[in-house]
Amino acid sequence: MVKTLVAVPTFKGGLDDEVHESLVRAETFTLVEVEGGAVRDVKVIENPYRREPSGAGPKVVLFLVNLGVRAIISRTDCPKGRIILDSAGVKMVILDTPMKVRDALRGLR
Repeated sequence: MVKTLVAVPTFKGGLDDEVHESLVRAETFTLVEVEGGAVRDVKVIENPYRREPSGAGPKVVLFLVNLGVRAIISRTDCPKGRIILDSAGVKMVILDTPMKVRDALRGLR
């Protein structure tokens, strides 16, 4: 089975947290390792670029790519980081409604 690392911008982190309205300004990222549609591991990390005055988009996506993220679930796109994501083959899923991380992951299956 193929393991996929998924990043979700969150407030405090975890499967029961809400997906943050901003990819770039989220306080944390919930990193979820998914294998065969099942959650295998969950980690929460701080977003080190959330307070950058400008240019945070490319920094955030490069940070996530360097962590090995293969998919991002977000409520907003990141136009300035899109070329990095596309070059790295990272799938971007944009949600049209607020929801918990656990529910958002169902869209990847």
